[in-house]
Amino acid sequence: MIVSALLTSVGINFGLCVLFFTLYSVLRKQPSNYDVYVPRLLANGESHRRSQFNLERLIPTPGWVRRAWRHSEAELLASSGLDAVVFMRIIIFSLRVFCVAGIIGVFVLLPVNFTGDSLQDVDFANLTNDSLDVFSISNIENGSKRLWIHFCAVYIVSIFVCFLLYNEYRYISSKRVDYFLSSQPQPHQFSILVRSIPVSVGTSISDSVERFFTEYHPSTYLSHTVIRRTSKIRNLIVRASYGF
Repeated sequence: MIVSALLTSVGINFGLCVLFFTLYSVLRKQPSNYDVYVPRLLANGESHRRSQFNLERLIPTPGWVRRAWRHSEAELLASSGLDAVVFMRIIIFSLRVFCVAGIIGVFVLLPVNFTGDSLQDVDFANLTNDSLDVFSISNIENGSKRLWIHFCAVYIVSIFVCFLLYNEYRYISSKRVDYFLSSQPQPHQFSILVRSIPVSVGTSISDSVERFFTEYHPSTYLSHTVIRRTSKIRNLIVRASYGF
């Protein structure tokens, strides 16, 4: 990889980050986007749409980043829900993996690759037009014992990632269980939809459902509601009304 190409890629990605940061900072202030960014606050009546024009809504501000990191998980759970907590945990997980992999790559793998003998040394006087392959594994000779360092580094990072994934899964699962236990039960959490119910001769659909669930699920069955599809009947009625 050429250094100039690397710097160009870094510049493009940095510019895109600034662009997306600016767009989000502006769009989140628009009243028409409140349903997307603050639906919970609107539902609870803690936020209201402001229809008056305000120039401040068109100016990007970085204050929301500081406020987002300042809240604890309990405050974030109370204000934004469990999804926001999971999203923040994903960001923290990514930062941890990046830090560990970066430390191993910069302080362990980079010196090992640079001191290899497979490629010629980099010319620091012409660094922008020179190749960075001397810092990669390409500078390690085939069959060299230094390849074991790369092998061990991959395993260390993989084990660390698996360890973090296990801890995050256990933590988020416990948070999810606690969240559902502490919230008020809703009917849709305990309801199921059953289709294509076979009906015996001489019995109705309601009786068939009642008999099935009381026989096979007596401890969890409470009640049922039969919903019939009346679209065909409505179409016939509409056509008949047009005919008359």
